[in-house]
Order: sequence, then structure tokens, then C-alpha cells
Amino acid sequence: MTRRWRWALTPLLMVALSTVAAERPKVGVALSGGGAKGAAHVGVLRILEQHNIPVDYIAGTSMGAYVAALYSLGYTADEIETTMLSMDFNTGFSDDIPREALSYRDKQFRDAYPVELKMGYREGEMRFAKGALQGQTMSSLIRRSIGTVPEVPHFDQLPIPLRTVATDLTDRSEVVIDRGNLLEAMQASMTVPGALAPIEKDGRLLVDGGMVNNMPVSVVKAMGADVVIAVDIGAPLKGKEDLNSVFDVLDQLSGYLTNLSRDQQVALMEEGDILITPDIQGVGTSDFDQMAKLVPQGELAALAHIDALQALSTSAVDYQRYHLAKQLNRATWLGEQPPVVAVRLENQSWVKDDVIRDVLHVEAGDVLGEREIEAAIARIYSLDQFERVDAYLKETPEGPELVVATRGKNWGPNVFDLGLRLEDNLDNELDISLDAAYTANNLFNSGGQWRTELNIGTVGRIATEWYQPIDDLQRYYVIAMADAEQKEWNAFELVQEFPFIRIEQIRHSIATGGGVNLGRNAQLQLIYRYEDGKYHSVGSNEIGRLGDYWFHGPELSLGYDDQDQPMFPSEGQRWLAQVAYQTSGSRVTFDDTGWERDHFWVYQLEWSGATSWGAHNVIGKASFESISEDELTLAHFTAIGGFLNLSGFSKDSLFGSHKVLLGGIYTYDLSRELLGITWPMFLGASFEAGNVWLLRDDIKLDDLIYAGSVFISMETGIGPAALAFGHADTGDSSFYLFWGKQF
Repeated sequence: MTRRWRWALTPLLMVALSTVAAERPKVGVALSGGGAKGAAHVGVLRILEQHNIPVDYIAGTSMGAYVAALYSLGYTADEIETTMLSMDFNTGFSDDIPREALSYRDKQFRDAYPVELKMGYREGEMRFAKGALQGQTMSSLIRRSIGTVPEVPHFDQLPIPLRTVATDLTDRSEVVIDRGNLLEAMQASMTVPGALAPIEKDGRLLVDGGMVNNMPVSVVKAMGADVVIAVDIGAPLKGKEDLNSVFDVLDQLSGYLTNLSRDQQVALMEEGDILITPDIQGVGTSDFDQMAKLVPQGELAALAHIDALQALSTSAVDYQRYHLAKQLNRATWLGEQPPVVAVRLENQSWVKDDVIRDVLHVEAGDVLGEREIEAAIARIYSLDQFERVDAYLKETPEGPELVVATRGKNWGPNVFDLGLRLEDNLDNELDISLDAAYTANNLFNSGGQWRTELNIGTVGRIATEWYQPIDDLQRYYVIAMADAEQKEWNAFELVQEFPFIRIEQIRHSIATGGGVNLGRNAQLQLIYRYEDGKYHSVGSNEIGRLGDYWFHGPELSLGYDDQDQPMFPSEGQRWLAQVAYQTSGSRVTFDDTGWERDHFWVYQLEWSGATSWGAHNVIGKASFESISEDELTLAHFTAIGGFLNLSGFSKDSLFGSHKVLLGGIYTYDLSRELLGITWPMFLGASFEAGNVWLLRDDIKLDDLIYAGSVFISMETGIGPAALAFGHADTGDSSFYLFWGKQF
């Protein structure tokens, strides 16, 4: 049966349902809000089904709206329980884009600046996000729960007429949603103010309905219910002994609102109405891991009122007719999807329509289910330019139309990002840096970016970059950049060429060129760079300035990156191949050597790859760097040493012009199976082999240094963190405390 025929049958289904209900009181169910405690609603609904009690109207607030919407679509209590327990509701409180979904350029930037401040500057004023989260992942969770449901002209047309309750943030008035995008209606009722950004609907800013009506008895009565079954999962107010922190006080203030509205709704209940209060003591609104044990609590609470409930039951035959009519109506909304006849963008952002359509990968004639729509939304959101991306099917006389709605970051397009880097060997070397970036997006209304970076700490750096796409799909670009940097590091040993323990480098660089984005994960770039710099010895009583250098020349690089984490990935590969031709000049000043000019090639290759099975991860890595010059030059140095980089040595304590490093890393995920936590935490070990050489003639495989480490690490909101011990076969050992991006 086609969707159009099912739509034609909808009035007949409505008549069938009304005929079943004609000779009995109409039952309305009001489900209250309470976060994770909403699982108890499922137990109540199961008892109603087991005792042939039909539901004619249903309304819900917050998590009650989630359960009510699923039930209104014709899902049974068993199906709702399966769906709820399969969803990780904690992910609804994170809007992070998976690293592997970002573009190559955005991956490198996020690794350096992992903290999105959700703060920007526009039209002469600072702007901030309207919530800690924008609700993108929450909408994904709801969509995966309900399936692909087209826009609903009126919620009375659903298998069970539905209402969701939200609050207008501007005047704290009650908003009863009875039509339109079902996902939006659910999310508006579930949007915790402050934690999630308000949902904009019909010119209003909507948040959690619990602020005004946490148990919508009045709503189901207004729908026409003769008898109301209300389920209260709200938390009682705390006693004096439980008010021990500012968080307890804030929770108490929130409780005032929900309890006040609950009391007002209870006062509306009449003789024959039934109030069911499951035992949810000891379970908080965010204890989603305890949802499974709350379903039986709902059943027990409903059974405590079984005599009153059985007065509302129908015969088995009538209930079967009622159930059949619901399932036929359900097929109207959740049946097989016909091909979409058109794709329409409602683009409220600075990103060009062509760019959105390019990553959308949906055209007229495609058949779209929930998975396909989810994937399309994720591809658009991964552009990292949006506050929200939504998509839904809208019925037209010709067939379903896919509507894609995008909203740019309200704090953008000019935004701030932050990074923190810390590395301590727990002995005598602490490196720390605070990094900030300001990015002006959509320059010249063509997708250009002007980014300025400031790094303060052990490494001092200021940089600016202009990145300008030159085609409508933003695949080709030109780029110009400049930076100045000062850094220090410890030399591991005294060598004849550089008899100094701590060295400082000050350098300046400018470059310009262009490139091409090869899909989402790769980039080919050709630039021409000029750099000059100088080296000093730090803390030396004999010599200050060591030498000067300059070079210029072209650099060609090809990078690929699809890893899911920057430091301890579980899947994917990352590699960078770079070759440069440099015309250079350098001089060593401490021995009166004059300027030496030369031409040479620089070769660099870096690779890492990861795979996993269960809680086990294995990572391989390799790094190679060399120059064609046979003599010492200050124009090119590379360094080795530090955690996972010849563990046991201090950071960058070995330096030269040629480098080889090979390594293998094993990690075991402790988080879920052993610790029961949701953020990644690893126990790991590494083995590494490598060295650096100043001169090509010095390179010998017999000189390879072998090292290893054991560590415990985790992924945090500002980057990876690790506590490690490393040891090398030279006898060198070091402890490491690491947090953020490596220096």
C-alpha cells in the first residue's frame, strides 16, 4: 500500500478508533517530566496494555513527552522499553563532531585548539551561545528513537492524539504543541534551559515544559478526556539535611517550579481520575544507567491502582480492534518511504547552498529512511559551521519533500577557540602553553577564513593565516600565512658542534601558495616559504648567540587523516608526506664561521595507523626526516625525545638534521567494562626505536636507541592526558605528566 493511499485511509482509521471508544469513557494519560525516571512511564503503559485499557489521548512534558510521542505513534510498551534502553541518553548532552567526520583542515585545527568557547565577536559586540549545548545530538537521539516521521498536519491524526508541553522562555508561558515536526515538538519539551539552547519555533524560544506544567493533566482534559491517568515521577523537595552545596540549592529552586505546577495539576483531578506515583527514590534525572530498574517500579505503582484501572478496561475483542486501528494508522506514518520528489534547503547560515548540497549527497528520487537522513545531517553538521542542522520529510501533492534546515552559530561567524598544553617530566622540566585562536569566517561572502593564533608559555608564538576557497564547492584554495616563534629545549648531551645544554630558537616565517582538498580526509598543498632565525645558548656564561640562518623555497605536501582520536586512535590512518627545496644561508657565530650558502632537499614522512577489537587497540607509527645536504646547516633541524617519541628522554632533547623513529603502542580500554564510565580511559604500553644524526655520514642503524613506556591515559575536553614512565636502553628514564596537544 502506498503512502498516498494510507493518507487517504486516515479519516477512516479515525472513525474506527472513535467507534471503539463511543460506548466507554475516553481515557487520557498525562506523563510528567523527570529525566531518566521517565522509564517508569513504560511500566505504567505496559499494565494498561495487559489489562485491555485503551488510551484515547496522551500528553507529556520533558521525558514524559518522549514516551508519550512514541506511544502516540503506535509503539507498544515493550517496543518503547527496547528503544529507551538501547539509547545512550548521555550522548544527548554532547554536541561534539566526531574527529573522523571533520575535514582534514579542521582536524588539524581541533587538535591544536580542542576547546570551542562558543564565544564570538560580531557587529561590535561579544556574542555567546544560548546554551552550553545546542541540542544537535539530542535531536539525533530522538530521530533514531521515533524513526522517519514526516511533518504532521495535526497531532490528532496520529494513532493516539498527542500534545507536548514546552515553556516560552521570554514570558514563561505554557506552550502546548499540537502540530508540525514531531521531533521538534519532543525536543522543545525536553530542552533543559541553560544546558541546551532553546528551540526556535513559530517565533518563540521554547524550553523544558516542566517550568510551567510538569504533569499536563489540564492538557489531556482540554483534549476531551473523561478520565485522566496521571503519572508523577517528579522529585520531592529536599530536606534541610540534604541541602549541602550550591548544586543542591539550585536543584531545590528547580524543584519549586516543578512541584508547584504538579500540585496545581493534581488539584484539577476529579473523582475517577487516577494519580500513579512510582517509587523512584534514589534515582536522579541524569541516572540513565538505572532506567532498566525503573520500568518494574512503574508496573508496581500501576498495579497498586489496579481496581480503579480495571474499571476502564474493555473486552479482549474491543481492545484488539483498538490495537489494530492504531497499527494501521501507525503504518501511515512509519511505513515504507517512497522516493523524495525534491530537496529544499532552509539555509540560515553563511555557508553557501552549493557546499551544503555537495556534502548532503541526496537528490530527488532517493529513498530515505532514518539512517539515510541521519547520515546526511551528520555530513552537513561536520562542516563545523552550524549551531543546528535538522531535516524532515514534508508531504506535498507530488510526494514527500526533504527539507533541510541549517542555522549558523549564533555566536559566529567570527569565533574564539582555546587550547592548553602541559608536559612535565616530574623532575626539572615543565613545559606549559595557553593557546588562543580567533577565526573570522566567510570573508567576502565566499567561505574565506582569516585566523590569528597566540601561544603563551614555553613556546611563544603569534601567527596569522588567510585561507580563501576559489571555487563554489570550496575544493581549491589559496593561502597566505606568517608567524613568529620563540622556543627553548634541552640538549641531551654535549657534542662537538653544539657544546650547550639548553638552546633557544627565535624564528620568523612567511609563506603563500595554494592547494586542493581531496575529499574530506586529504589535502594537497604547494606553498613557497621564507624563514629566518637565530639560536642562542640559555644559561651559558661563555656564549650567548650561536648562529643565524635563513632559507626560502617551495614545499609540496600531501596529507591524509581519518583517525578518530589525535593521540590514541582506535581506528584510521594518518600520514603526511612532504618534500621541500631550500636555498639557504647559515653561520655559526661562536667560532667565527662566515655565512655558508647552499641548496638542498628536505624530505619528511610521518605515518600512524590504528586498529581495535573489543577493548584492545593497537597503534603503529613511523617518522622519517632527512636532508640532501652533507654538511651541518642551521637552516634545518629536527628533534626527538619525549613520551612516545623515544620515551625515557626529555622532550626534544636529541636534535639533528636526520631522524628515524618507529613505534608500536598497545592500549586497553578500561572505561566501560571495568570502571563503568563513558569517557575513554586506557592502560597502555609502547615500544620505540629511533635516533637523530647531525650529519648524513653519521647515520648508522647500529646507533638506534630502543625505548618503551607504560602509561595510563584518557581523552578529556581539552585533549588527551597521560601519566607515564619511559625507559631507554641508554639507561635514561623519565616520568611524564601530559595533558593537551604535544609540543
